[in-house]
Amino acid sequence: VDSFIFFKNFRRHRLSGAYVIAVGNLTIGGAGKSSLARWLALQAADLGARAAVLLRGHGTTERAARPTVVPDFAGYPLARRVARFGDEAAAHRTALPKEVAVLVDPARWRAARAAVAGYGARVIVLDDGWEQPDLRWDELWVVIDPRRPAGNGALLPAGALRRPPATLREATRLACVLEEPSEDVPAETRAWLDRHAPGTPLLRFRRVLRGISPVGLKEALETPRAGVKVALLSAVGSPRRLERFARGAGLDWRWHAAFPDHAAWDRASLAGALRECRESGAELLLLTEKDEPRWPDALKSPLPVRVLRTDL
Repeated sequence: VDSFIFFKNFRRHRLSGAYVIAVGNLTIGGAGKSSLARWLALQAADLGARAAVLLRGHGTTERAARPTVVPDFAGYPLARRVARFGDEAAAHRTALPKEVAVLVDPARWRAARAAVAGYGARVIVLDDGWEQPDLRWDELWVVIDPRRPAGNGALLPAGALRRPPATLREATRLACVLEEPSEDVPAETRAWLDRHAPGTPLLRFRRVLRGISPVGLKEALETPRAGVKVALLSAVGSPRRLERFARGAGLDWRWHAAFPDHAAWDRASLAGALRECRESGAELLLLTEKDEPRWPDALKSPLPVRVLRTDL
């Protein structure tokens, strides 16, 4: 724990002229961190504040010497530039309005200065910003899995914990993203949080389905036909949470072709998964917004493909 305390004190740069909110996970993948970062940026924009979402570029293969701004102009081929921006940054850019800038840079301090100087950002949201060593935050929101707040209780690589639970004392807000209408934070999880982060407010969010739309056409929202049989195809951190959300949204899902988180897709790797989805009896194939940028251009699918458009 002492090394993590040192890591906290090592964040040496305070940003002038903008309010910084870091969003992080206690455990690896799938708890709703990026969804919460997006929600915070939208809240700032709705209140009239210029916002920017900053990411480190996990999964990118092209490294830049300066902050990379994800272009927001119509027709830009985001799907073909995932190697440069990362799938999470591309998903943010697709989902967020132009009033919110999206920047990718492992050096968050450098990216934050660029967001303030170049885009007039007054609210900086750090998606996965807990571990970064440079930029001090004004608030730290930590997303907790309501069912397994500590995974199996072991730190990486033996378990799912990214850091010791004692470091939850750094958080100014705790957040749980709930996937089903009837779901709530179990009493055991609340008691666990009270032990490790006493007095820290716990906020509950529920993921809701706005509709579905074709790949690359987020505004062309459709309501899924009642009783339609669907298959899920994903490469997300927690496939089981996606399944619970689909069930809670009333979708009759018959098969889930679940790839590892951030998996690289191509026609060859998808061929078998698409065949299984079709053979399951599904009439429709559903992707997540995170997976949308990596869907191969012009891939012929045996099923109509739609993207789940969600909000918190």
